Amino acid sequence: MEVRESAHAYQQGFYTIAEYLEMENAATEKHEYYQGEIFAMSGAGARHNIISINLIASLKSRLKGKGCRPYGSDMRINIPENTLFTYPDVSVICGEVKTIKEDKNTATQPTAIFEILSPSTSNYDRGIKFMLYRAIPTLKDYILVDSRSIHVEHFA
Repeated sequence: MEVRESAHAYQQGFYTIAEYLEMENAATEKHEYYQGEIFAMSGAGARHNIISINLIASLKSRLKGKGCRPYGSDMRINIPENTLFTYPDVSVICGEVKTIKEDKNTATQPTAIFEILSPSTSNYDRGIKFMLYRAIPTLKDYILVDSRSIHVEHFA
C-alpha cells in the first residue's frame, strides 16, 4: 500500500481515535491514522500483490504448528504508544490476537512486519514508519522487500 496525503474526504483536520475508527470501519478504502490525522492509502500493483501472496504462503508453511500466523494487508495494527493505525503488507502474530478495546478488528502485538517497498513508500517505510514500529514491544523482526529488485532487508 502507498501512503499518499491527508485523506481528501476528511476535511476536519484532526480526529479522535474513535472518530477515525468509526469512519474507517465504514470506509471502502484504507486509511492510516497518526496523531489526529488521517492519510489515504492507494492500492497495490500486480508485482506488489504477487510478492505479498508469496510471503504469506511461505510464512504459513514455515509457521505451521508454531503458534504464529501470517496476516495480509487487511489486518490493521495499532501502536498505542504513538497512536499509529496502519495496515502492514504482511504481519505475523503469535498466540491469540490481542485487539484494542475500542475495536476488535485492530491488533496490537505483531511479532514480525513485512513492508513491500515501492518508489513512493520506500523512504517512509525505511524512516518514519520504521521509527514508529520500534515502539511495538512484541516486534522482533522488520523486513523490507524491494518490489523492483531482488533485495530484502531484515532488522531484528
